[in-house]
Amino acid sequence: MNIALDVMGGDNAPREIVTGAILAARQYDVTVSLVGRPDVIDRELARHPTHRLNLPIVPAYEVIEMSDKPVKAVRTKKNSSMVVACQLVKEGKADAFVTAGNTGGALAAGILHFGRMQSILRPALIVPFPTLRGFCLILDVGANTDVKPEQLQQFGVMGSVYSRRIMGVRNPSVRILSNGEEEGKGNQLVLEATSLLEQTPGIRFMGNIEARDVTSGMADVVVTDGFTGNVFMKGAEGIVKLLQGVLLDEITAGPISSIGGLLVRSALRRMARRLDDSEFGGAVLLGLSNLMVVGHGRSNANAIRHTIRNAKQLIDSRLVEEIQSGVSEVIDSPDEVVALQR
Repeated sequence: MNIALDVMGGDNAPREIVTGAILAARQYDVTVSLVGRPDVIDRELARHPTHRLNLPIVPAYEVIEMSDKPVKAVRTKKNSSMVVACQLVKEGKADAFVTAGNTGGALAAGILHFGRMQSILRPALIVPFPTLRGFCLILDVGANTDVKPEQLQQFGVMGSVYSRRIMGVRNPSVRILSNGEEEGKGNQLVLEATSLLEQTPGIRFMGNIEARDVTSGMADVVVTDGFTGNVFMKGAEGIVKLLQGVLLDEITAGPISSIGGLLVRSALRRMARRLDDSEFGGAVLLGLSNLMVVGHGRSNANAIRHTIRNAKQLIDSRLVEEIQSGVSEVIDSPDEVVALQR
């Protein structure tokens, strides 16, 4: 198994990216192709013991920066680490592409070099989100700022298939993120998408969900546009940091609090791990013909390790084939094809 890694992408590239690759290659026994500037990669590899690890270097001398316009950058920077890594996968030399770089660039590279699955209008970033009952899946969390109702409908289909076939949820519930749980709440996009989702075969659509109810586990799949989903995720990250900071302040506020903190230390450690997004393994760009996993822009070595681990598990699970098969099962008549592609 070979995973192509964009070494040059992300706020902490290249050091944390290479370190994460080394950790993953050692722990998961996978080949990680390090795509980027060879001199930079060699310098980082020299900082670690890498004997017997499969870490081939694939030269790429350009970088798609966070400030670049995605489509233009992908078309003009053909020797960028992102484009070269995608080519490895497209040519069958690697099984998946992992990056912590420009999300828009990853989307553009995926569409231009991988292509979309049959019948899929737009790919969507899907991530697991912790709830009181385990995890729910949220899509889109950043790939598509503006969407059409038909695209939200397809997100519901893909999310339901992912939940059922990859997460093992027998009959996943699907809800749409809105400003109220009551029927009729939401903007025009939500209202039109709701009408389509209610008529979509093969999914269990249960209406609206408010942001505050996502954490309670009231849905297995939550669909929304990429702008709203991204704002929701970053807001949640901020709340987690706030809670951790307040908790730390209170535990260290005095001797009695400190003793109490020591008594619950193991529980606090478990809580921190459950809420640590670096453990989630990145977001899958769902709907492409090849597998792409996008890590957070601020990913550290541990996050990169888990993103590669997630890619490995999804390769083993034959995610792309499962999603394509599941989508084809739902879109099984000319009328349904028209409804889902309109």
